[in-house]
Amino acid sequence: MSEGCQTRRMYGHDYAVPGTYEVTIVVAERRRVFGEIAGTMKGGGDKPHLKPSRLGQTVLDEELPKIHHYYPMVDLWQVCLMPDHIHMIVRIREPLPKGKHLGIIIGAFKGGISRAWWKLNSTVSAASAEDSRSSLFEPNYNDHILMRDGQLENWKCYLRDNPLRYMMRHEYPDLFQRSLCITIGGVRYSAFGNMLLLRQPEKHQVFFHRRTNGIPTENTDVWKTESQRLIAAANSGDVLVTPGVSECEKRVKNMALEQKLRLIHVQAEPIGQYWKPERSRFEACAFGSLLILAPWSEDMPAFVSDYERFHYLNHLTETICAIGHTTNVAVHGLRH
Repeated sequence: MSEGCQTRRMYGHDYAVPGTYEVTIVVAERRRVFGEIAGTMKGGGDKPHLKPSRLGQTVLDEELPKIHHYYPMVDLWQVCLMPDHIHMIVRIREPLPKGKHLGIIIGAFKGGISRAWWKLNSTVSAASAEDSRSSLFEPNYNDHILMRDGQLENWKCYLRDNPLRYMMRHEYPDLFQRSLCITIGGVRYSAFGNMLLLRQPEKHQVFFHRRTNGIPTENTDVWKTESQRLIAAANSGDVLVTPGVSECEKRVKNMALEQKLRLIHVQAEPIGQYWKPERSRFEACAFGSLLILAPWSEDMPAFVSDYERFHYLNHLTETICAIGHTTNVAVHGLRH
C-alpha cells in the first residue's frame, strides 16, 4: 500500500521513533466481515463479545501476530476486533528500520487481511477480483498519539468496553440516536443521544461566570446557592443545559453525569458519522439521561477571544432551553 493512501498524520511527528498509538482501521461501507457481537445486556446470558467469522479468526490467529514477527520492536498492547473495524494500541519500543514507519506497518497489515479475505472468497471471478481487492478497507486509518497522563488507560477501557457499547446501542436504539443535522433557532447542530430531552417542558440553563466580584465563582455563595438549586431541579426530573465551559459549569455537568440526571451538553467538538462519546457520557446515554449537541462550525461566528466563544455557547444553551412542544426543531437524517 502506498503512503499516499494514508490519512495525513500529525504534522512534524516522526512515526518511526518509539511511541504509543491507538490505531483504528475501518472496513469499506462498514461491511460486517469480522463476525457478530453476541451476548446481551439484559442479564442471564453471556456478556457482549465478538463471535468471529472465519476472516475474524484468521485476523486474530494469523494476521495480528505477523506485526511483531516482522517488526520485533513493535508490540500490540491491546486489540479490539469488531464486526466492521479494528482498534489496536500499538507500541513502537525501538526505532523502526530505515524507510519504515507506522503507516507502512498498518498498510501491510491491511494488505494481509485483504489477501486472507480474497482467499476465503476465492469463488470471486477473475473479472471482478481486482474490484474486490480494492474495497475491503476504507483507504485511510486513524491514529491517536498517546502522550497525556491517563490517555493510555482511557483507551484501554474504551477498547475493552467496545462490545458492551455496541450491544447497548442495538438493544436500546432510542437512547443512541444520531443526527448530523438538527436546526434549532436557525443554527444547525449534529446530535447524539436521547432526542426526547429536547421536548422536556422544564429545562434550566447552567451558566456561571468564571469570576464573581473579582474572585473565582466556585469560591462564592453564588455557586453554593445556584448549584444546589440546579441539582434539586434535575433531581425532580428537569433537564440541565450547559456547554460546561467555566469551572462551575463543568462541576454541574459532571455531577449530572455521575448521578444520571437529565442533561443536554452543548459541545464545540464536531459529531461525525462514526463519532462516539467517552465512557461517562456513553453510560449516561444508555441510561437515557443525556443528549449531546454540537453546533456546525459553518454556523458559528468568528471569535476573537475565548470570552466571546464562551458567551456564544451559553447563548445557544439559552435558545435550547426555550424549546417547547410547539417549537419547530428540524431533524434531518436521523440514524442509530
